Amino acid sequence: MGAIHDLIRTHGYEAARSLVAEADRRYVDLAARALEFDPRAVAHLYSGFAMTALPHRQPASARDIWHRRNGPFTLTVEPGTLPAPVGRPPRFGTPYGSRARLILIYLQSEAMRTGSPVVRLGHTMRDWMERMGVASGGSSYAAVRDQAQRLSACSLTVGWTKGGPHDEVHQAGIVETAMLSPRHMQRGAWDESVRLSDAFFEALRLHPLPVSAAAIRAVQNSSTVMDTYVWLCHRLGTVSKPVHKPWAELRRQLGPEYKEVRQFRAKFVPVLKEALAVHPGANVEIGDDGILLLPSAPAVAVRRLVIIGRPVDPMRWTGI
Repeated sequence: MGAIHDLIRTHGYEAARSLVAEADRRYVDLAARALEFDPRAVAHLYSGFAMTALPHRQPASARDIWHRRNGPFTLTVEPGTLPAPVGRPPRFGTPYGSRARLILIYLQSEAMRTGSPVVRLGHTMRDWMERMGVASGGSSYAAVRDQAQRLSACSLTVGWTKGGPHDEVHQAGIVETAMLSPRHMQRGAWDESVRLSDAFFEALRLHPLPVSAAAIRAVQNSSTVMDTYVWLCHRLGTVSKPVHKPWAELRRQLGPEYKEVRQFRAKFVPVLKEALAVHPGANVEIGDDGILLLPSAPAVAVRRLVIIGRPVDPMRWTGI
């Protein structure tokens, strides 16, 4: 995929599209979309989310606990209710899909940017969506509202095992306060802030995964591409020599919902190519027996800044 980025930089977007096969033009489109934004803009998420993630589609039951394990990491989601001004409290199902992921990345990125577990959201959903880079039209508005309600109502817990002689297990709930309070449920406003749990904020602070905000923005409508991109950022960051990943191993890590390896491979290869299209530094070869991960440039250059003087406006976010 690096050749696509070179074509765009050398010849421009339109010429690059004409120089590749028709089937590959969607990858040119994605790469160009990611290159439109500041490549230095950084988003952050807890590194465990590279190994475990929310479901891609709406689970059949709104009551069942959803659990995902991958190596030492676990993610558990217990659907719940939100208080109602009158009547029976409504029950919301498990958060899922790209919008739930985008909300969580936003919360974590803001917490890392400000150094505080308290994240200011803004006065309205529309304002918040615009700062996330999400179109605020009808369907997007409804999807973000639905996922915010699900995230606010559920008990969402990450767990990790440190290993060692005692195989110590740690758990942390993610959000302590709901994003939508009862008084805001009907008129579409947000509470002005949400608080990440102290335990999760500490885990995020100690194990952050920097990703390109431009890349996340470019693939924000596909949860599978988002997860694959995040996994690439995490995995390629540890590669110092070629690493072969067989299809069977990739299926266990990234597609356990597929019963057959061949089914996973058929679905995963186009998704992987889309993720590579927004990761110019990635060096990955796709073969018949799996993929080869090679030493790669980081997804984003992280610069540590010390700001002296007037505090940064907490409502100004130049990431996603």
